Amino acid sequence: MAMPPANASPEQVLRTYFDAIVGQDKETARALQASDTNFDLELERPDSPFRAWTSATDLHVEGPYQDLDCSPGATCVRMSVTFHLQDCFFATWPGGLKGDSFGLQLVKGRWLIKGHGEG
Repeated sequence: MAMPPANASPEQVLRTYFDAIVGQDKETARALQASDTNFDLELERPDSPFRAWTSATDLHVEGPYQDLDCSPGATCVRMSVTFHLQDCFFATWPGGLKGDSFGLQLVKGRWLIKGHGEG
C-alpha cells in the first residue's frame, strides 16, 4: 500500500492507517506510527488493532482538535474516528467497538499516529 504524501493531512494519514490495518499491511501501518509507539501493543498482541480489526466500514473522521497530551514543543492534534468493525475481537463487547480517538504528531513535517484511545 502506498504511503500518503509527506504533506498529507491528519485525516489522510488515519484513512491510510485504517486501510493498512484491515488490509494486513504491517509495513505501512508501522510506518504511519511515531517511532516511540509501542509496536508490540499496536501490531503484535492478539487484541492489537492489526490483529483484531479485520474489517472497518463506515469510517468517519472528525477534527483536528487540540491534543492535551502533547509533549512540550511538539505539534499534535487529536482526531475522533467512528467506524463499524466486523469479525473483530471487540465484536464481543456489548455494542462492539464503534469509535476511538487518535493522537497525531507532526514529525519532520509528516503527521504520524502517536496513539489512540483515551490515554
